[in-house]
Amino acid sequence: MADFKALANYEIHDDYYTPKSAWEQLKDIIPNDKIIWEAFLLGSVRSKSINNLKELGKNVVGNTDWDYFDKCNELEYDLIVSNPPFDKEIKIPILKRMVEVDKPFIIILNVCNVFSNYFNDIFKNNRQHLQIVYPKGKIHFEKLLEDGTTELKKNTSFYCVYVAYKMNIDNDKLYLD
Repeated sequence: MADFKALANYEIHDDYYTPKSAWEQLKDIIPNDKIIWEAFLLGSVRSKSINNLKELGKNVVGNTDWDYFDKCNELEYDLIVSNPPFDKEIKIPILKRMVEVDKPFIIILNVCNVFSNYFNDIFKNNRQHLQIVYPKGKIHFEKLLEDGTTELKKNTSFYCVYVAYKMNIDNDKLYLD
């Protein structure tokens, strides 16, 4: 049994990237006729998400120099498709701001977030717009290696879901095959 309180004693390694396979699962849910912002790339120069989404036929904007908080009101986009940082101190303000901006999004989150008090508080007045999309199996991530390349790691110790807001996804598409 895991003791999550002990996690504070371990070093945090946030140098992971979303693989194309995570976006491929959503290819039929993400509209092709909308401008998608891959919004959480700040400093993630090794991320392939923009190219991966474009290869899936999506119209994507994004830049590793753009800070979400600086661009969320000035950038032209229809929805966000992204994987926000897992660090709670960064993620909570992002989620709050996303609800304030009130544009559709699909983001990857560790499933434990859905059961947290902060998630409940952030979305309590907007639950009617929330949907959870369940991936087929675990989403694994690409680890940044010392030589600057990335490698898909298949030992992810947690499960993730796609949290959709104002996407109006058909119920039969909430469980991905």
